[in-house]
Amino acid sequence: MPSPDEVFAKWHGLVENGLFTTIRATFGLEGEDSFIYRAEAFAMTLAEIEEQVATGKLKYKYQAHGKIVEVPPADIAAYVSIFSATTDTTKALTSFYSNAKKGSPRATIAEYLQSRRISPFKIAKSKAHINPYYDLWAQSCQLTTFLGPLPDPSYAHPVNAKRTHPLLPVFYHHFGCVVPTWEALNIIAQSSGQGGVVDMASGNGYWTYMLRRMKVDVTAVDNMASEYRTMWISDTIKADGVDYLTKNAGGKGKVLLMIYIVTAGNFSRRLLNAYRGGTVVVIGTQNSNRYTGFSDCTMEEYFEKEMPDWALLCRIAVPSFAGKDDALFLWKRVAR
Repeated sequence: MPSPDEVFAKWHGLVENGLFTTIRATFGLEGEDSFIYRAEAFAMTLAEIEEQVATGKLKYKYQAHGKIVEVPPADIAAYVSIFSATTDTTKALTSFYSNAKKGSPRATIAEYLQSRRISPFKIAKSKAHINPYYDLWAQSCQLTTFLGPLPDPSYAHPVNAKRTHPLLPVFYHHFGCVVPTWEALNIIAQSSGQGGVVDMASGNGYWTYMLRRMKVDVTAVDNMASEYRTMWISDTIKADGVDYLTKNAGGKGKVLLMIYIVTAGNFSRRLLNAYRGGTVVVIGTQNSNRYTGFSDCTMEEYFEKEMPDWALLCRIAVPSFAGKDDALFLWKRVAR
């Protein structure tokens, strides 16, 4: 694979070739690639996933008035544009709703996304920002006719929470579980000040790499128990997150960034209890499926019940995959 900097330098020429061609070219997957992308019970090669997409088996279906409806490509493009660096997110959300047909999936999704949004941050648009993950995710939405998350109570079912869309393992191995948007990166950057960020359970380091491109001081910490096909950084600190915070002043003065930490046992609780800084950013599911919350409550419910000295300052949607509903949450420690 070319170096991360080389990928970014030639990116605009690659992305025009289509999703699977671009992935193969970007990551040097030549010939018959036998690697099996796994997530939960899912296991397929890239060629098998490509065939599933080509046959239309991976198309996401929406309903209106009890009937399955076709989602226009223009609606999908409008959803994708909400997260583009070249658009004002608030205005794009307003347009996404105002141009939706009454009672359509687009209208339902737009209303839901607007109802959840809290953000005091002002983010300038950028025409120069490069983000391969976003570009490929945008293509995947068109291929799978995904228009965005619904306020669907079935998301809360534990079985549904663990279902994985076949394209997600590909992105997981090469980029991570969730797309860093221009807005999300800027919110983290603006919140970090001079202290920097601890990217906890940083995985293959794509978020760290993107933040560093914005001149943010980021320390990546991961126990490296998971394997990835692509690593975007080479200086990940291999350590247990709680031990790292304990040995480093609890991360005081730094933003604690927790991206898609799938909670097992009491790790998230111990991590938050060990943190001595003033800003926590969590990126994960915002519905009640508990996948990136806790076994008995969502992340928001946990902060409300167990961390009364913290206030929710920001909650914005980030790009989702079919069956997921992802968001960035930012809490600030406040005096009582």
